[in-house]
Amino acid sequence: MTEILVTGATGRIGSLVAKRLVALNTTPRVFVRNVEKARSLLGPEVEIVSGDLADEGAVARSLDGIDRVLLVSPVHPEQRHLQGNLVRAAAAAENPLIVKISGLGTKLTSTVDSGRWHAETELDIQRLGLPYTFLRPNFFMQNLGYGLEHIRKTGEVRAAVGEARIAMVDVRDVADVCVKLLTGEVDSTGKAYALTGNVAHSYDDVAAILSKLLVRDVAYVRQSLAEARTSLEASGQPDWHVQILLQFNRAFLDGWGSAPNTAVERLLGRPPRTLADYLAEAVRESNPDSGSNPFPS
Repeated sequence: MTEILVTGATGRIGSLVAKRLVALNTTPRVFVRNVEKARSLLGPEVEIVSGDLADEGAVARSLDGIDRVLLVSPVHPEQRHLQGNLVRAAAAAENPLIVKISGLGTKLTSTVDSGRWHAETELDIQRLGLPYTFLRPNFFMQNLGYGLEHIRKTGEVRAAVGEARIAMVDVRDVADVCVKLLTGEVDSTGKAYALTGNVAHSYDDVAAILSKLLVRDVAYVRQSLAEARTSLEASGQPDWHVQILLQFNRAFLDGWGSAPNTAVERLLGRPPRTLADYLAEAVRESNPDSGSNPFPS
């Protein structure tokens, strides 16, 4: 039986993957800092190893007997070092397949800090000879759900991406791809995929869809990058978080993430979820995964 380790298992991708694996009668091992939260969220059907990526001993214990790993962790300035602890431990263990979640602008010369950090970790994985599949979602639809209550109250969708079109993807589709890879149902070893929906949408599209769903006028209010910076700084986020979010906005303005592809459909054997369907679910509030903070602390 394949032994699977899920890192970030109380986060939005990791928790979905762990729950889906349990539903397939698999007992995933989850590596978490908060055991109580993990047990409450995931139930008794998972094996829990307590620790974090900074603890090299705990990382090594979590990998004992593991064949496949989902590597996902919050964006952080020490990301390469933290994820590197797991990568190095994996190379010293059984050489498990690493399914790594990266993101927008993943390349060594990226002007998006997190994209550069992801690329550095991807290179570390390759240099150590670990089998891998890299997944690079552009933008989660759930990021829109996080701001839905504000939109309901004000009738405004605010963003600093101008007329840019973005090929958004539902986080549940990303989780489904992860499960296919972790269970071995799909073998994409040595490949990297940008994960998108089938259509690139502008924020005018988002406003139009929400106008119909909320039965009220919703307008897209275009912010300048300076206005976005002021708003983000007022929210109390760390400076490096603010910087990365502004880099995302600049990247979208420059057309990054505007090209949809068929990777999700090819890997899952079905079309990806549409933005209209996701927003309809989020508005009905029937979906517990409708939206969460895209940059949790």
